[in-house]
Amino acid sequence: KLKIKDFQLSQSYLFFYDKIEKSNHFLELSIENADLPLDSRLIAHLSSDPIGDGGQLDMAVNLLERYGVVPQSIFPEAYSSSYSSKMNKLITKRLREFSLALRALVSGLREQLQDLEEEHREARILAAARKQKEAYLAEIYRILCITLGVPPKPTDKFTFEYYDTDGKFNSYHGTPLEFYKKYGNATYSLSDSFSLVNDPRNPYETLFSVDKLNNVWGGRPVLYVNTSSEELKKAVVTSIKAGHPVFFGCDVGQFSHSALGIMDTALYEYESAFNIKVTLTKAQRLQTGESSMTHAMVITAAHLDKEGKPVRYRVENSWGLVGDKGYFVMSDNWFDEFVYQVVIPRKLAKPEHVKILDAGNPRLYAPWDPMGTLA
Repeated sequence: KLKIKDFQLSQSYLFFYDKIEKSNHFLELSIENADLPLDSRLIAHLSSDPIGDGGQLDMAVNLLERYGVVPQSIFPEAYSSSYSSKMNKLITKRLREFSLALRALVSGLREQLQDLEEEHREARILAAARKQKEAYLAEIYRILCITLGVPPKPTDKFTFEYYDTDGKFNSYHGTPLEFYKKYGNATYSLSDSFSLVNDPRNPYETLFSVDKLNNVWGGRPVLYVNTSSEELKKAVVTSIKAGHPVFFGCDVGQFSHSALGIMDTALYEYESAFNIKVTLTKAQRLQTGESSMTHAMVITAAHLDKEGKPVRYRVENSWGLVGDKGYFVMSDNWFDEFVYQVVIPRKLAKPEHVKILDAGNPRLYAPWDPMGTLA
């Protein structure tokens, strides 16, 4: 729509707001679960990585609808947006401290206010805890501003000046939310898309969600329609034929070679080298922690055989120019074994899958389930 040869959206912009939203989400969960023992599995899991860099489709939609987007030149990349580990470590350290303080606050108030009626007491405790939480979030915001820069607010107006491919000067003036609404994909919007997953441990044609997983408190929940790998591949082919690339989640570290840009189950001949036979199924890899959804990429093309079935896929990665100038080749066998999720617009999805999504009432994965990892 802008007719710009080389154009990128600011990754730092949504990265910034994702961190502040995840921090808020973690502290809200800390308040909600303040009575659980510190060594409970839930508290240990929530504290392990409260602001990880990854996410899921629904979490991205939460950010886009709340904050919009801006061109990269409006909020450029920073060192800590590309190398986030030290920033994340500092914020995580403070969040863990804040979580302990909120637990102590809730415990102390519950003792002080024990003579009040339960409903009144709990309302007082929640109000006090959230007031303290806001002070903590102000510190997280300050850390993010120092490490990433101060981003525009979603309703702040900015000016983006550029030359289009015809050499004509153009200027856009508006807010991040307005920019997203004007230039976002109206035909196949992310807001109107959903995730198909392949989890052979659980029944197919069933809706799932992940307990406690989100970035925005009270935001759109993470939802998956679980179905077969064949259905995922059909959705990919349908989307590619419609001219729409496919976001997908996979275990990228398995049988892949970054320098060569290849993902193929025949890449390494362990049986020949070590005289062994690896027999774990996809379900067993999930059950034993051998595999999970560790990375998200985009399928941009599919090579089909004479019967119209995929043989291999062209994959665009986000690791710079590794592989073939940033592109990988993924075999169909690798897709079956290590692809767990594809995102499909409702307009292109099977009606049966849309019906499952719209019916609601998902079954819940435990918060620590491998299907809850952030791609």
